[in-house]
Amino acid sequence: MKTRFLLLLLLFFSCQPKKERIDKIVHPKIEVEYSRFFVGDINNDQEKDTAFVILKREIETGELVSEGNNYTINIEFSNGIPKISIDHSLGVFVAKTEDLNGDEANEIILFSRTNEGYWNDISVWSFMGGKWNQIGHTKAFVSENKDFENRIINEHGEYFLIGEDPWELDALGKFKRIRVKIVK
Repeated sequence: MKTRFLLLLLLFFSCQPKKERIDKIVHPKIEVEYSRFFVGDINNDQEKDTAFVILKREIETGELVSEGNNYTINIEFSNGIPKISIDHSLGVFVAKTEDLNGDEANEIILFSRTNEGYWNDISVWSFMGGKWNQIGHTKAFVSENKDFENRIINEHGEYFLIGEDPWELDALGKFKRIRVKIVK
């Protein structure tokens, strides 16, 4: 009887389906964002130029998908103008600004979102001699659309980029405003 019971148990367990480990590879769903920014005539060819930013983001998390590990965002331009690459960025907003250095072409201002909350790197770029030159850079606390406005001021013929110091507060408890001279 014991032998029959053991044989029955052996038969029962040998007929159980084998459990296989199946590793599932989950591919995140990705959406592609296309942004177009009209930047005026930046290469002085009498034609309006356009900047293009293409970002890939995971739909569920909203995180930027980058081929490398430094989150480089490329800003492409129309009319054969070379691209600008911004490292360590989570998003870019491009705006035209007036001629700041007397070359009779528009400059551009870039707001690059960082992983530091609402802090943005703000830089001013000029296209001279067939290449891009950064002519001003600062940081700013940008939380609303109005915070993108009035970042360049003209004082007695000299231009300054306005930002905030992330480490110093003014008497009202706001980040202290700083002025960075734009190099001509």
